[in-house]
This record gives sequence, structure tokens and C-alpha cells, in this order.
Amino acid sequence: MLLKQLHKFALLLALVLLNNAGFAQNFLPPVTNYSSKTYNAASQNWGLSTDDNGTLYAANNEGLLRFDGQRWEVFTLPNKTAIRSVFCVNDRIYTGSYEEFGYWTEDAYGSLQYTSLSNLITTSFANEEFWQITLWQGAVVFRSFGNLYLYNGNSITTHKPKTIITALHIEENRLFIGSNYGEIFEFTDDTFSSFAENTLNESSIIELSTYEEALLAGTRRQGIFALQNGTFTSWGTPELKAFLEVNELNKIQPVSEELVIIGTVKGGILYYNPKTGSLKNHFRQNGLQNNTVLSLHRDEQKVWIGLDNGIDVVLPDTPIQYLLDNTGQLGAVYDLATFKGSLYAGSNTGLHKVTQEGIFFIPGSQGQVWSLTKVEDRLFVNHNLGLFELKNDALTLISGISGSYSLTAIPQTNSFFNNTYNGIKQYDLQANGLSNQALFDGGGAPVENVIFEDQNYFWASHPYKGFYRAQLNLNEQRIETKEQYTEHEALAAYKTEIHKVEGEIAFYNAGSWYRYNSISDDLEEFTDLKPYTSYALLSNQDNSYWFKNRNGNGLIYTDFKSDSIFIDEPLLEARIIKNYEKIIKRNDSIFYITLNEGFAKLNLSQLQRNNTVLELSQPLLNGFTTKQESLALSGPFEIPYKEAAQIELAIAAPQLHNPKFYYTLSNGLKGQSDGSLSFQNLQAGNYTLKIWPELDGTRGEQPLVVSFLIKRPWFLSNLMIVIYVLLLFGVVFIVAFINKRKLNKHRKELEERLIKEQERKNQIAERNSLLEEINTKRKELANTTYLAAKRNSSLIDIKNDLEAVKDKSDNQKKVNSIQNKINHIIDAKDNWKVFETTFKEINNDFFQQLLEDHPTLSSKDLKLCAYLKMNLSTKEIAPLMAISVRGVEIHRYRLRKKLDLKSGKNLSKYLIKNY
Repeated sequence: MLLKQLHKFALLLALVLLNNAGFAQNFLPPVTNYSSKTYNAASQNWGLSTDDNGTLYAANNEGLLRFDGQRWEVFTLPNKTAIRSVFCVNDRIYTGSYEEFGYWTEDAYGSLQYTSLSNLITTSFANEEFWQITLWQGAVVFRSFGNLYLYNGNSITTHKPKTIITALHIEENRLFIGSNYGEIFEFTDDTFSSFAENTLNESSIIELSTYEEALLAGTRRQGIFALQNGTFTSWGTPELKAFLEVNELNKIQPVSEELVIIGTVKGGILYYNPKTGSLKNHFRQNGLQNNTVLSLHRDEQKVWIGLDNGIDVVLPDTPIQYLLDNTGQLGAVYDLATFKGSLYAGSNTGLHKVTQEGIFFIPGSQGQVWSLTKVEDRLFVNHNLGLFELKNDALTLISGISGSYSLTAIPQTNSFFNNTYNGIKQYDLQANGLSNQALFDGGGAPVENVIFEDQNYFWASHPYKGFYRAQLNLNEQRIETKEQYTEHEALAAYKTEIHKVEGEIAFYNAGSWYRYNSISDDLEEFTDLKPYTSYALLSNQDNSYWFKNRNGNGLIYTDFKSDSIFIDEPLLEARIIKNYEKIIKRNDSIFYITLNEGFAKLNLSQLQRNNTVLELSQPLLNGFTTKQESLALSGPFEIPYKEAAQIELAIAAPQLHNPKFYYTLSNGLKGQSDGSLSFQNLQAGNYTLKIWPELDGTRGEQPLVVSFLIKRPWFLSNLMIVIYVLLLFGVVFIVAFINKRKLNKHRKELEERLIKEQERKNQIAERNSLLEEINTKRKELANTTYLAAKRNSSLIDIKNDLEAVKDKSDNQKKVNSIQNKINHIIDAKDNWKVFETTFKEINNDFFQQLLEDHPTLSSKDLKLCAYLKMNLSTKEIAPLMAISVRGVEIHRYRLRKKLDLKSGKNLSKYLIKNY
């Protein structure tokens, strides 16, 4: 008996191991991992639930986790205990913990506040933990191992069955519980009644679920049973049961008619198709963070997985699925080819055959496989050791002289170019293989790729730098007229990729596209491909073009007519081999994408269907913070100016997987964000922010609109503006007052200036009048003096004449009398006084200044000075002074001595100039 059991166990173990090997080679949906470091809480996550917006809540050992698709938050209970269950109902998030349960609600600022319901329990519930929560007939049901607690919004009633409660499930408004010995009970009218007893197995029912109207009861190791018409039957294939016997079932999550996801304790999650019985396993080695699944929750297209260490999310029905090998055996895949019903992968470790049973290495292929070339029913392997052909899963060497990059068919011939590390070689296809043909001038620099314009002209690219155009002379088996393009003004980078696009020879270099103009025999900008700047062409099979963004994320499929799809898949971007990306067409719908440690399968038809029905809901505003405070999300958003130095908004679209957000601000700012928007130093005023969700290049139609006001700074407030106006009026008044004073002062100064000017004019007029008068008097004086001199001269002559006739005169006495009269007239003091008076009027202070400078001058000297001042000659002065000319000269001489004048200096000029 023991031997029989051991044999059965060994058979079961072998079946499980075989199944696990098969599971590892299935294409699986991408997994997004959120580690405990990412969400910054404990590792274990016991329950999951999402609200109406798609926001995830997780029951974590450290508290309640919230994830809006962009950011994680942790909320702890007042007693700091672990949360074991979570369930969203409308705007409340109910949680169960140790001796505690209640609900959380969102406050005005987007944070969660806890309300305990434990105080409503009237019975004892010591040492109880609440492992499950659901909604039934309007009441919230909390399940522990020993009791059900029903909360109706006001009070709580406690209901205790006679068994340990191991599972809880609502089906068609009926409440079922699973027991620890395999029996199912229904709760009705406040009582527990037996609904079905599992006669096939008495193991504890740890999970209840529904699939196509059948109630599923999951046991830990005995598999899953379906209950229909009151009878239990084993559910699923033997392979499923064998897998669960080893890996231990924990959770069941139906997704569709063709998919049920099963979470296990030891083996991760299992994708089970009840229609076909196919199994696919996602576990630690191919994507999950941990093999122990504590909780499962489906939200639209996503399935959330609560693990013993972290949280993962998968999209089971995604158009892109992956076959990944994390053992390192496969390596970086450079090319794929389907040959004789099998899939072959060429990688940096060699050639591999990929089957449902596993990935098998082709012996002798170790090394770098650059590409695989399928010609009719043959498969050629371009290897760093040379060119090989695959025959019966073994490599046959064709040429090992040089490493081989690729094979290129020569148009309209049965010949091929072999592009190698040492130039180009030519082969003819024959029944037993490839026959080497001599090709003159084919050797030299490495050639990675060749594109033919026609049968006679081709382009060849170097793997690292430059390319050339050449003519092929098939008759003489030679390459002619090579035109090198190693240093062309249009080419910024060394490496250039060559393609044939819509019949044009196209070149991709440093993000830009060029074409060959056969008329000008030169390169020119390829304007039709300008929208694909920075996008390199990966595949152009059958008018299906795939482009990859080399400066960022994104993959584009287009036919250049009507169909165009943008793809941004994080796992694809993380795994893709940069600069060696390759897409291989399997059929009209299926494309393979080479990756590091595996490859992806893309279902184009499904992707097109998904894009047709894609609906992007309006984003959510989950946070609005300024420099130092948070604002209530209900608004209105009025921000003090000092707080506007840093404004941050938390945006989310929880229902979408890895979305982006496009925004525009009414001041002209726009851009793309991952969910956190930040604006610095905005000016005061009203703003309108519009935010659209974006997924795979598709933008939602309905934006989130956020209006906010940045208040004016205190120095621009209404009060300050009034003060500024008053100050302005005050300044205007003061300025006007000052200007008025200045104007009056200026007017007064002007008037004074005018008065002074008038006075000056009057003085000038008076002075001119005086000068005129003086000039008149001077003339009169000059005339009078002149006349007096003439008179005295005449009188002297008469006197002299009388003296001559005196002796002869009979009356000498009379003559003497006449002479005395003449002398009296000549010496009359009155004549001098008249002259002196007039002279002083004309030459004021003349005598005074002269005497001050020369006090020794006599009155006679002053007379002579006066006559000299008038510029009278000696002859004119002599009669006036009644002396001879000689006497005048002697007097002048003496005067010069008194005046201390040097000889040669004119006496009259001295007196005129200085006095």
C-alpha cells in the first residue's frame, strides 16, 4: 500500500514538474510590480478592493494602502494593528482588523479619516480578526472565523454558526459560507442552514466563487469542486488538480468564460481556461514578486494580486503578451523565425528552439546569432562564426571565413548577398545548399545590411559608420563604381540605417530621415517621414511599418494610409534591445518583438479593436497643495500670493493602466505629466487648467478643468490700492502745490528780473544819456578849451604886438592898461574854474585819484594833467597856461618826474588810460 502511494506521488510530482516546464513557455500578460519599498508599508497584503473610480485599497499589515494609479499612501488605524480585509461601498472603505472594524471616508483635502464601528457590537468579540467583508441586502457583512456581523447603517447584529467560517460568498443575493469540514451553509432569516455537503471531500472550503452559474468551492490541496443542483463535482482538468495539490489554492477570481485566475500559496497565479483546459502559470521566476498569493481582485481589465511580499497587477486580455526566460539561458534575442512548425530564436547565446515543453538549445550554436533568413523551406543562421544552415535541429557550416550579419536576395535572380564582417560574398541557391560564387571587390569593410534599388544598383551599410552605393555587374561577377557616404553634410552620426520605404531608398541618421534623389544623385530630406523624426524603422513587411522612438518611449504601427497605432508598454520598453529592436511578422495579426531574455507577441487585430472601444474617462483631482498648505478639493481654490511660489496638483486616472496626462494652462503653459503637476512663481490672477488623460497616444475627449485664483500680494490688495490712490492724489497735490510755489516764485523772479532788466535798461539809457551828455560836455569843453586857447593865443599875440608899439605910443599908460587887461583875461581864475567844473563833470574823481597816487602835485601840475587828459598838444596847452611852449615842455618834464614815468612812455596816454 505504501509503495503504491509512493508511486502515485512520484507520478503526480512528475506531472506537476512537466506542467511547470510547459507553463514557463507560454505567453503571459505583462506584470507591473509594486514592492513594499514602492508603497512604503509592510510586505503582506491580505485584501484588495477598488472604489467606483478605480482607486485601489489594500489591507496591509501596516494599515490601509491607497493607490490612485500614480501615487501610494498609507493610513494607519488608531491602535496600529494590521488590517486583514477591505471592501469599498460607495464613498466608504470598510476595513477589518484584530478586534476592530469600521470605515474610512475622504475628508475635504483628499485624506482618509477612520470611524470605528466596534462600539456598536453588544456581544463579546475578544481575539477575533475580520478576514472578509461584503455587501448583502443593503447591509455590510464582516466575517471572522467564528461570527458574522451585519451593519445596517445604525446598528450591528451578531450571528454565530455552529462551525468555523472559512469562506464567505454572495451569489444572486444569497449569502453562503464555507465551513472547515467541507459543508456549505446559507444564511437566511438570521439562521444558518445547510446548503450542500461535499461528500467527495471533507477538506476545509477556503474559497467560494461563481463560474457560469456554478458555485465553486476551493479547497487547500484537494482542488476545486463545483456545486450544481445540490451536488458537488470535481471541477477542472486533472492537470489543474495536480497543480493545486502541490501549490495549494488560496483564491479564485473568474475573469471571463475562458479565463479563471487562481491564486496559490506556493506557485503564484494560474491562468486556467475552463473551455480548453489550458494552463499558464505566472510565478516568481517569470514576473511575479512572490509565489504566495494572499488576495485577488478584478477591476475592469485589471486583476490585482495581493502577495505575501508586494502587490502586482496584470491585464490578462492585453494584446501584448510575453515569453520571458529569467534563467539567463535564452539571453538577448535578435531574431525569430518559424521553421517547419517550430519557433526558433537567435540570441547572443546561440540558436534556441522554443516549444510548449521548453526552450531547447541547438548544440554547436553557441555565440552571437545576428539574424535568421528563411529561403523557401530552408533556414539559414547568420552567426558571428559564419553562415550556417539549420538541418534537423543541427547546424551545417556554409562559410566560416568571417562572421555573417545577414542574407539579402538579389532581385530577379536565384542568388544572394551574404553581408559579413569582411564585406560582401555572393552565393547561389542550389538543391543541397548555397554555392559560393567569386565576387570581385566584394571584400573589405564590414557590411551589416544591403538594400537593392534594382537588379543593378544597391546600397550597403557599415555596422558602425558610413555606407556606400555601388553597381553590381552580374555578368562579370564584380562590384563597380562605389560611391562612399562616410562624411556627408546631412549625416550627423556615424551609423546610418538603410531601408526601402514605398519604393524610395530611405536613410535614418541621428533621428532624421533622408532619401536618395536619383536626379541630383544626392541625399535630401525625406519630407514624407518628417512626422517620424527620432523614430527608427524596425519592420516594413507587406506595407506594415513599425517605428520605434529612439529618444524616448513608444512604438508606432502604420500603413501610411488610414491605420496608425501608438503603443507605450512599460515592460516592452524595459526589455527591448536598444538599437537592435526587431519586429517579425508571423501572420496578418500576430507580430513578434525581440527582447532581452525573451520576446513578446503582439496581436494587432486585438490592439486595433481595443483602440476602437477605448474610452478614457475624465481624470481625478486627488490633491491641491501650495507652498505650505493643502487646499480643500471641493474648492474654490484661492491661493495667497506668498503661497503661489510652489503649486502642486495630484492627478490620477485609476481605471487606466500607466496613463500619461496632457495639460494646458490659460497663461500658455502646456506639456505632459505622469500625474504630478507643479507650477512655480505664477503671477496673480485667475487661471484655468485643463488636463486630459492619454493612453497609447490616444487622448481623452473630456478634460478635468481646474480653475484657481492667485490672490494679489498685500501690496496690491484693494486696501493698498486705495492707499496708493490716496497717496497718488496726495503726491499730485503736493507736486501741484510745490509747482505752484515754484511757478509763483518763478513769476516773482521773472517780474523782479523784468524790473531789474527795466532798471538796467533805464540805467543804460541814463548812462547812455549821461555818456551822451558827457560827450557833449567833452565836446563843449574841447571846443571851449580850443577857443580859449585860440583866444589866449590871440590875446598873447595882441599883447606882444602892443609891446612892440608901446614905446612908440603916445599913451603908454593906456597901452599898459590894455596889456594888464589882456593879462587879466589870460590869467583869469574864472576861466579855470569854468574849465575845472566842466572837466570834473566829465572826469569824475580825476583830480582826487591823481592826488591820492601823487600827493606832491601842485595846482599847476593838476592843470597840466587836465589838459594832457584831454589830449591837448603842447602848443594848445601853452596859451591856456599863459606860458610858452618851452615852458610847457619843461613843466611836462617835471611832471613826468613827479609821476615817476619812464622815458619813452607817453604822458597823455598814461593819464588817459589810468585816470
